[in-house]
Amino acid sequence: MATWILLSGVFVVSAMVGAPAKAQTVPAPANKTAPQNHAAASQSHAAAESNPACQRILTECKKLGYIQGQWKKDNGLWKDCFDPIVKGGGTPTRDGKSMNVPVSPSDVQSCRAAEGHK
Repeated sequence: MATWILLSGVFVVSAMVGAPAKAQTVPAPANKTAPQNHAAASQSHAAAESNPACQRILTECKKLGYIQGQWKKDNGLWKDCFDPIVKGGGTPTRDGKSMNVPVSPSDVQSCRAAEGHK
């Protein structure tokens, strides 16, 4: 009886030790679209940052408190402010509410032209 309990305990312990090791060896699923999208966004941002009209739009977005990298909080400089103005022709939002960004239509046109938008 003692041997059976000892063997059961060894089996349980080995199963508990082996399970995490097995889980760690499973490869993560490949996400082939993320690097391409990231690279395209980086190129677009570089073009925008070097264009004076785009810089003025970015400055106005920053004045309103939009911050680079806070897109998950609906407060991202690029996704929530710059892109809706320049790429989408829409209105920036924060917390689901429209934000008025004081930019001139000529700056928007110049920035779109610099980024190759129609």
